[in-house]
Amino acid sequence: PTATSAAIGPKELLNVQVPAAKARKDPKEIWDEDEILDVVEDDIDDGREMPVYEFMYKQAVETTDVFLGMSGKDESSTSCEELVVRIELPEVSGANELDLDVKPTYLKLSSTKYKLSIHLPHKVLEDKGKAKWDSKTHELRVTLPIVREDEF
Repeated sequence: PTATSAAIGPKELLNVQVPAAKARKDPKEIWDEDEILDVVEDDIDDGREMPVYEFMYKQAVETTDVFLGMSGKDESSTSCEELVVRIELPEVSGANELDLDVKPTYLKLSSTKYKLSIHLPHKVLEDKGKAKWDSKTHELRVTLPIVREDEF
């Protein structure tokens, strides 16, 4: 028998049929509307103020990580386990005035005075998150576990 590149591999893979690509309505489009996931539908300006917010990251480290670097973790967000969204709401008196909706890729917060719709920098586990209201600083901190789909 002659060894060629076509003879390498299982024989049942020789006649595999690859499905044709889906036809697009407009050939110039790079994706269809139904391919877009987690769309924030509430991006209309209704006059409510957008609060000041910031993204922070939490990372579980031990002394072996800090001093010896044994786990391979670094200070970048790719090594963090949780995403914290800190939102300043100076004219809100309590968490009962807020409506919070978290999805894997975005966060939506609304009250009578404020409205925030933001895409998150990382995919999160929305069901495992925690929100804490600080009445002294009038801040809401939303802590969300980050989904790591591919470890590198």
